[in-house]
Amino acid sequence: MEEHSQEETKNEQTGLKKLLRKLYQPGPLILLFIAAFGALVMLAVHILTQTPPPPPVVMTPQPYTQRVYEEESSFTLEDQVKVVDLGIIKTMQSMKIAMSQLDLLSVEIHKREGENFHYQVLQLPSPPEYSLFLKTLRGYLQQQAPNANITLTNDQELVITIEGLPTHKLLFEKKPVPLSRQSESLGPKMVIVIDDIGENMKVLHGLVALDFPITLAVWPHASFTRQAVKLIRETQHDLIIHFPMEPMGYPKYNPGEDALFVTMSASEIRAQIALNLSQIPEAIGVNNHMGSRFTSDKKGMKIALSEFKQKGLFFLDSLTTSQSVAKSIASEVGIPFYERDVFIDNIKNIDAIIHQLKKAEKVTLKQGHSIVIGHPYPQTLAALQKWSKGRNKMIQLISLSQLPPQ
Repeated sequence: MEEHSQEETKNEQTGLKKLLRKLYQPGPLILLFIAAFGALVMLAVHILTQTPPPPPVVMTPQPYTQRVYEEESSFTLEDQVKVVDLGIIKTMQSMKIAMSQLDLLSVEIHKREGENFHYQVLQLPSPPEYSLFLKTLRGYLQQQAPNANITLTNDQELVITIEGLPTHKLLFEKKPVPLSRQSESLGPKMVIVIDDIGENMKVLHGLVALDFPITLAVWPHASFTRQAVKLIRETQHDLIIHFPMEPMGYPKYNPGEDALFVTMSASEIRAQIALNLSQIPEAIGVNNHMGSRFTSDKKGMKIALSEFKQKGLFFLDSLTTSQSVAKSIASEVGIPFYERDVFIDNIKNIDAIIHQLKKAEKVTLKQGHSIVIGHPYPQTLAALQKWSKGRNKMIQLISLSQLPPQ
């Protein structure tokens, strides 16, 4: 048995040697090399020509286009008045005095060198620490409104002046005294216009859902112009074109390529108007976006307002400058004309915006009507929603088309 096993092992070794000798002969080696090389070439070609799988598509929400809503003002007296308004509000908040305890007794429109500003009489309860209230208010004004000064007339009254002009009177009483409102029975009317529509559709949905009518001014070439127009029409709100016009600060403040510029010829103005109006043929009127320079130019405004009149549109002057000639030119060409009374959201603070709305109420009661303009800021929407719950219901909120032209 052992001899047989050794014989088998010897035969196996001999067979393996024979196979190796055959493989190591030149012919088989060459064939083996060619086969291996060919396989490597085919593998390389496959790797190089294979189309890589496409990267996974990640859907990210696209933010609305960041456009400049308004040109920066030159910090007018009315702008400074609004900064003081906010200072009073912030001082009240620091003293834990509720906004509901601030009563705007009266608002008067005063003028300085042709510029309007609002003189206000405010009433609030005596603060628990009167000296701390004054210190806090003075500190705020020194930082934010250095041209403002406080004068104490007595321990229940103070006057704030800006550049020497009285702008605010604060009355401190334990119980607010209601002001007689004789003009309320006359049915005063307020129009709220929201400019710069066409970029933030989320805010627009909130605006059209308010429980009172508003007028919406849409940019002719915004990211969502047609979607905005469709929604406004479906919800039966007044629709006007927010027409870009050249500001004093151009090119720092750019109204867009679709704007009217004072350097344009008459034919260029007419062509740009035709193009912009074609984007929103459903509009019933026009107001200016920016435009402090263009609305001061008699030649350009006469051409523009004549074109708007020919198309059956009215014009609302946003009054971005006290030098506007829109009113006189509108009278000359015979176009229905309106003029803005109050901007409500120069300061994007909910309580400050509500205070401007209350100011607008007083202007409405005094004049019998008012037109206020705001912008599609989330703060403005929140302020309108909050203000509407406690607003003066004697004032009728109407669309601009319901108000007789001036």
